[in-house]
Amino acid sequence: MCYQNHQSLGRNHFYIKFFTIITLLLGGIFISPSMGQVFNPWGPPPNDKNIDANFLRKLANHFSAEVAIGYGSTRYRQNLDQYQIYSNNASLYLLAEDSLGNTVGIGNWLNNPLVTDTINTTSAAYYQSNLNESDANRNYVIDSLEKRLVGGGNAIPIHLKIHFNYERFRIGAGATFEINTKANMQLKGFPDYIASYQSDFSRFFTRKYYLTAGFHYYDFWDFSYFADLEYGNFRLSESAFPTGNVSTSNYWNISFPIEKNFSEYFRLVMRPSVDLKSINTIMPTGQSIKTNMWNLQFQVGIRVSFPLFKKCPIGNCEAQKEHHHIDKKFRGQPIYKWQNPKVGENHPYNLNEKRESFPFLKRK
Repeated sequence: MCYQNHQSLGRNHFYIKFFTIITLLLGGIFISPSMGQVFNPWGPPPNDKNIDANFLRKLANHFSAEVAIGYGSTRYRQNLDQYQIYSNNASLYLLAEDSLGNTVGIGNWLNNPLVTDTINTTSAAYYQSNLNESDANRNYVIDSLEKRLVGGGNAIPIHLKIHFNYERFRIGAGATFEINTKANMQLKGFPDYIASYQSDFSRFFTRKYYLTAGFHYYDFWDFSYFADLEYGNFRLSESAFPTGNVSTSNYWNISFPIEKNFSEYFRLVMRPSVDLKSINTIMPTGQSIKTNMWNLQFQVGIRVSFPLFKKCPIGNCEAQKEHHHIDKKFRGQPIYKWQNPKVGENHPYNLNEKRESFPFLKRK
């Protein structure tokens, strides 16, 4: 009896070992791929030496889009040496003669010249810079000296640019929409009792369409420095600057943007720039007056690039740079994340954990 029991226990022990081995073999066949993802998530299979993005993603990765808003100051400048100027206690007029030889005044000549025949110069004093006059209620005729009408207005520009980036160079196109305030101008170097010029519009709009090219010339930590050039045309509001009176030309814009690199694909852009443009206004006499409309601007916005690889789907993956998971390649940082793209996965701490905007809100 004891021998039979010992023999039965031996068979049972054999069956247990046999089924254990079969189970381990089957588990190795069906479970090993998923176990490989857990224990070796960083490398591709040994027979796959090169995992790369497809052609469309490679091409799209060279493109970036920029949107920004800011503030601008428009500076107006006119040379009026060829005209006599009439100043009363409220307005400025350019003096001319009508077809009958009578003296008339031309007002509002910046954008929409208007002729008035109520000008009476017989009682006006001829302005001389060496006389100490200060009668604001008197009318003056200015027929000598250098006559430069200068002044300004404000603007709020909003732009959208599309760039193709290759190494340190970029080219692209863009559009800018500006809201401009009224123009206030004075004769440079003349006293306060000489009237100023105020436009008849309270605001107007400017649309600009252009080509742009730039060069990335310097990096300092996570800041990048560029020099950009724009060339295009602009259009002014028809209600304020009728095309029958005012013609525009092409313009130039020079800017030196500074970009704060939040990640490889997301950047804060600070763009100081200057517009160089002008208009020509046709006078009723057939002459034209050129007005320089230089514009100093400062805009703040963002620039986003199309990522080369999809974001890593593993939530607890700490890689910050591009890396492999089995047979796919991913980027380690979200597009918007504030971190240094030069720091790799072997760094003990993610830079974004050190420099988050609100670290106390992060879930532990």
